[in-house]
Amino acid sequence: MRLLTPKCGKMKYVYPSLLALVLIVLTAGCKKYEKDFDLDAQATRQKALTDKIMQELGNNPNGWLIYVPNLDTAIITATPVVVKFDITKGTFTTQSPFPASNTRVPALFELSSATGAPLLSFATGSIFSGWYESGNTNDYYFKVTGVVNDTISIQPYRKGNIYTSEGGIPMKMIRLKAPYTVFDQPASLPELLVDPNSPFQQSTVNMLKLTYRNGYNFTPLIMGFDTWSPATIVSFKGGLPFFRDLGMYPFVLYTNNDGNNYFAYYAGNNTLAAHIDVQLNSTLQGRARQFISKVKTDYFLIRSISADQKTITVYAVDQNGTEVISGTLEAN
Repeated sequence: MRLLTPKCGKMKYVYPSLLALVLIVLTAGCKKYEKDFDLDAQATRQKALTDKIMQELGNNPNGWLIYVPNLDTAIITATPVVVKFDITKGTFTTQSPFPASNTRVPALFELSSATGAPLLSFATGSIFSGWYESGNTNDYYFKVTGVVNDTISIQPYRKGNIYTSEGGIPMKMIRLKAPYTVFDQPASLPELLVDPNSPFQQSTVNMLKLTYRNGYNFTPLIMGFDTWSPATIVSFKGGLPFFRDLGMYPFVLYTNNDGNNYFAYYAGNNTLAAHIDVQLNSTLQGRARQFISKVKTDYFLIRSISADQKTITVYAVDQNGTEVISGTLEAN
């Protein structure tokens, strides 16, 4: 077989010319990349931003107030949580509706720039991780998206679980200029509602009356309270994160005198709360969901309890801290 060779002598100059052109393009591309992506400078900027945010977190003896929205779009309220940071120890403490936040030793936190934007991470074993396990909040890792005056804007890194896309519901951390005292002296709500001698057990009708800032027309509900059996309480303690990890105490709630239409209701730090426990059967989940949909919130904060213990004044706030629901629970 005979090899074919080009007859034109000019061909020998074509390949070297193409190679030179490719090298020029590659060299130009590398120079542009170096110009646009100075990794050292970027790392320096990120560290400076992280250091600034860290100082902001620690420079506040009263802590930061976060109004945490629920994932359920039927809910118009957000749960208040106070966070205090000790930046020298890398720990934080909380005050919240959850009794566990009052008893737990300081948990660890970290502020890093691993994701590009600063990432505020609360350790497992904290109320944030317990809240996430219970299914009521997006995440316990938060991207810091902005720092303006007395407000730090944050966004959960995930949308509720590892299989969904990034980016949960944005929220704000607001600098407290005075102590937040809502959770300082928790009332003994389980005893108030289910003790045999309580007015709420002695009364014929316990009526929940609510007023809504948005004009929602709420029909008053008759509320009945009871206790779970000791065996059920033990089971709940081992299997329900809302009880096990957050310390919310479960009791029985049924409405409009229908003893068969019951579900788990919870008492916390000056808080009454409904929660959809995915660990329970679909019937109990559905009843809790119906109640939440009707009242448009998953919690009520306790404003006051009358001296005769027959009237509990309640309220709830939205993501801006505005009171959007107010009312009373009355033993008649």
